[in-house]
Amino acid sequence: MKLALVQLRRDERPEYNLERIKQLMPRAREADLILLPENWLGPLPVLAEQYFSYLREIANLLPRRALLVGGAQYVRIGRRIYSRGAVIQPGLPPFASYSKIFPSQAVGERARLTPGKHLSIVEHAGWKIGVLVCVDLFYPELARYLALLGCSLIINPASIPADRQFLWQSLGLVRASENTVFVAGINSTGGVYPDGRRIAGGSFVALPHGYFGGITGPEETVLLVELEKGLIEETRKRWPYLLDIRGKRYYCIVLGSRWRKL
Repeated sequence: MKLALVQLRRDERPEYNLERIKQLMPRAREADLILLPENWLGPLPVLAEQYFSYLREIANLLPRRALLVGGAQYVRIGRRIYSRGAVIQPGLPPFASYSKIFPSQAVGERARLTPGKHLSIVEHAGWKIGVLVCVDLFYPELARYLALLGCSLIINPASIPADRQFLWQSLGLVRASENTVFVAGINSTGGVYPDGRRIAGGSFVALPHGYFGGITGPEETVLLVELEKGLIEETRKRWPYLLDIRGKRYYCIVLGSRWRKL
């Protein structure tokens, strides 16, 4: 599986960002899976119809075998706003959608976003692929659930400020190694948070055995990384974490303030 992580230098204008993505697409034409970051159209909500229309325009520039994972965007549906993404192939309507399950408390998303209610898994080229949007990667239960359902790759479209970039990348390594799967985190660059913090890229691919397969700097770029599923099987012979935990139940004994000698 060959991934293309499109790290866009994002503007606040949706039409500008759309055209910039189109210009970057030729560099991703050899990939099986093309990933866009969170809020790649800009920081303001757009109508869901507009978002899906833009995704179709981008997907139709790709080869038939390619799959576009359209990041996640603040989209307005009726009176509600979601952080929602979609998966699409050239010439077809979106066939899978996903939403941020836990909007960020730190940046005030919980005051304006409606939480998502489901996770999505897509099968492509013999791989099961799950998506966790931005801070959903901080919930180990979600990644573990996707891994137990057979996902070999977890994609994390995100909007991460530069001062949290190292934490985010480290978290990607942990989620990859504790579940023995691949994790691909895709960020934009060049933008700023409402509080003035810079967004400076740092997109990555974390491997099942705890190493990076690729990592970017702050520049606008398309990172190409080839994944070998055999690395998962090889790693799980040494680290049988999923096998150990699958179907197990554990009980905890809570002791009072006075310890009992056993």
